[in-house]
Order: sequence, then C-alpha cells, then structure tokens
Amino acid sequence: MYKTAVLALDLSPAAEPLLECAAELRRWGVGRLIITHVVRVGYGQEPGDRALQDIREWLEGRATRLRSPDLRVEVLVQAAGSPSQGIFEVSHEAKADLIVLGSRSHNLASRLFLGSVARDMVRKTTLPLLLEWLEPVSHGAVPGCAAVCVDTLRHVLLATDLSKHAGAAEHAAVALAAQARQVDCLAVLTPEAVDATPALPLMARAALGALVARIDAAGGHGEALLLDGDPHEVIARTAQERDCSLIVCGKHGQHWVQSMVIGSTALRLCEMAGRPVLLVPLPQAP
Repeated sequence: MYKTAVLALDLSPAAEPLLECAAELRRWGVGRLIITHVVRVGYGQEPGDRALQDIREWLEGRATRLRSPDLRVEVLVQAAGSPSQGIFEVSHEAKADLIVLGSRSHNLASRLFLGSVARDMVRKTTLPLLLEWLEPVSHGAVPGCAAVCVDTLRHVLLATDLSKHAGAAEHAAVALAAQARQVDCLAVLTPEAVDATPALPLMARAALGALVARIDAAGGHGEALLLDGDPHEVIARTAQERDCSLIVCGKHGQHWVQSMVIGSTALRLCEMAGRPVLLVPLPQAP
C-alpha cells in the first residue's frame, strides 16, 4: 500500500521507541524508509559541518539495525526554518507516500498531549500521516517514553463520516484489510445531523454495510458500528473499549477553514487517542 515512508526523529528519548515502531512498516508494504532529522536554521545561522556529521552518524547507527533485504533505509539531515517545513521538503524530494511522527509533548506527564510539531503536521499535511502514540514511563528516577505500536494491524478502527472527504481514509482501511485481523467501520451521528436529516441513520447503516463488504472482499473481516455523540470522544472511547491497535480517519472539517483549526475532530482525536492514528487527507489534484 505505502511504498516510501519518511520517519522524522528529533534526537530526544522518543527516538528509540519510534525506531522500534518502524520495523512494523514492512507489513504496511513499505520497502523504502527515509530517517530524517530537521535542523532548524534562521537569521543567517547555518549548522556547522561537524554538528551535521554527528547527527548523520547518529542516524546511520540507528538505520543499520533496521536494514533488511526487504527494507531499504536511508538517512537525511535537513536544514529548514521549521521542523514541519523540513519534513515536508524531505517527503516531497523522496516522493514519499507516508510520513511517520511521534505524538508527544515535552511534558509527558499529561495524558492528553500532542507536540507542537505534530500539531503543525496534522494541520498542514497533504500526505498520509501516521502518528505513533508515546506513553510516559519511568526507569528508576529517569523519565522517558515508550511507543504503543505493537502489532498495529491487529485490530483497526476506521472512523468515517461517510462523506467524500473520508474517501481516502476508507480506501486506506480497505487496502490494509488483507494484512489486518479485523477492520471495524465506525460512523458517529450527532443529534444536529439526525435532526437535519431524519433518514440519516438508515443511510449510514447502508453505507457502513457497503464498507464492510469492501473489507471482506479485500480479504479482511470487519464490523459496522453506528453510534451517537461527540465524534472525537466516541471514536476514542470505542477504540479503547474494543482494544483497537490503530485508528484510521480522514482529515477535514465541515469546510476547508475548519480543517485548518485546532478544534477539528481529527486533531482532537489525535490528542486523546491513546494509540497510533493514521490520518489520511484527500489527495491533492495534480
């Protein structure tokens, strides 16, 4: 499904758990992985050659353990005005079809967290973005973090509003179905939507049934779920109750302006998911 992925590391304690997650990408079809670190530059300042070489060597040391006959791993240090800008530049140059990033803040004591770089990436990405959830852990007196990415395709939850904006996320879930043990399809109806369209529940059940049929035809197994409530809260709660290993959702709001603000369903879901989230925007027109 995905052939080339970019894994962005920030050289923090989060790097090691993210590298552990990267090996699983082979099950997603990834055959080429670019591990990158973005050095922030500005005001005429450029990183020194020695500093860049140290970072390259650090990345190369971690890339070596991931290399295998079916996974080509490259390293790239990118200088840019912001981390997200650098990640996008690397992804464009590599013709990547997936970006992988850690979902964390500097304060891992909070259960609800999404770092500033991840927030910026969620708002701006036009490529599928896999946010790996990191949990705070303690090794004696030393705080750290661990990734929640074991067997990511064990139980996938597709969250969809059944609109055209969710089409790319639905396609991604169907494509993953052959490797996943189960792909459940969830739509959440708000009271306002049902009041505006009384036939919406019946229409949604039919659409979910068609999605499950596509998953079955792709070699997977799934269940249709139609629930009521606040979308991001219901999606997160359902994923927890059903012990889902991955949430797949689209990136959009009710209109294009809303999709750019922090209050969008996708961003709030990423902040509280408690597990990896694959965010799939609609492909840009050529």
